[in-house]
Amino acid sequence: MMKKGKSIKRSIGRVGIYLGVILLLLWTFAPLLWMFYSSICEKSELLTGGPVVWPENVTFYRYREFFSSIIKVFRGGRIASTSEVFIHSIFNSFKVAAVTTGISLLIGGMAAYAFARLKFRGSNILMILALFIQLLPTVSLVIPLYETVSRFGMIDRIVTLVVLYLGMVMAYAIWVLHGYFKSIPPDLEDAARIDGCNYFQAFLRIIVPLAKPGYVAVGTLVFLMCWDEFLYALIFMNSKETTTLTVALSQFSTTHGGIDYGMLMAGGCIATLIPLLLAIFFQKYIVLGLTAGGVKD
Repeated sequence: MMKKGKSIKRSIGRVGIYLGVILLLLWTFAPLLWMFYSSICEKSELLTGGPVVWPENVTFYRYREFFSSIIKVFRGGRIASTSEVFIHSIFNSFKVAAVTTGISLLIGGMAAYAFARLKFRGSNILMILALFIQLLPTVSLVIPLYETVSRFGMIDRIVTLVVLYLGMVMAYAIWVLHGYFKSIPPDLEDAARIDGCNYFQAFLRIIVPLAKPGYVAVGTLVFLMCWDEFLYALIFMNSKETTTLTVALSQFSTTHGGIDYGMLMAGGCIATLIPLLLAIFFQKYIVLGLTAGGVKD
C-alpha cells in the first residue's frame, strides 16, 4: 500500500510538472502565434473579427511587399515606402550589432584575460567599476551623451550607435568572459610559455580555441542586446537612412497617418527571425558559456 501511494504521488507530481511546462510554453509562444496570425489576416477581419483558430482569408501580400523591398534596397536609390524603410532598418541594425559584437569580443576578450590571469594593483577595483558603469540606468546617460555627440557633429551617424553600444555592452562581455577564463586551468598556458609562447601567444593559441563556447555565448547575447536596443537609436538617429529596426517598427503607426496592424505584425515576425535562429543554433554554446565559470575548482 505504501509503495502504491508513493507511485500515485509521483504520477501526480509528473502530471503537475507537465501541466506547468505546457502553461509556460503557451505563455511564451501565444504572443508569437498571435503576431503571425495577425500578419496573414485581411485588414477587415483583423479589426472586426474575433479570435479564431485560422483566418478565413489567408494573405501573404505583406511578406511579398517586404521581400520585394529587399531588391529595391539592394539596388540603392531613395528609400520611400514603409516596407523599404523597414528592410533598410534591418540592414542598419545588423551592421551595428555585428560590428559592435566583433569589437566587444576582441577588446573585451583581451581585457577579461588580463583580469583573469595578470595580477596588478587595482584590478578588483577596475572590475567593480566596470560593473558599476553597467548598472547605471541608460536614461540617466542620454542628456550628457547627446551633448557630447552633438558637439562632435556625430548625430545621425551609424558609427555613433556602435560607439554608444560598445559602452553599453563592454562591461558585460568582460565580466562573462572573465568568469569563463577563470574556469580554464592555467597549467595549459604555463606549458605554452615553457615552449616559448608569451602571454599574447598563449592567449591566442591556447585560450581562444578553448573559450569558443564563452565567445559564442557572449557574442550572441551582445548581438541581441544591440538588436533590441531602442532608446539610443530613437534619440541619436533622425533620418530614414539611419533608422534601426526597433525604431522602424515603432513608426509603422505614424508614417501614413494610420495604424497598419497587419504590416506591424508582419514586420515583427521578420524581426523575430534572426534572434530566434541565433537562439536555436547557438543554444548549446550559450548554456556552456554562461555556466562554465559558475563552479570553482
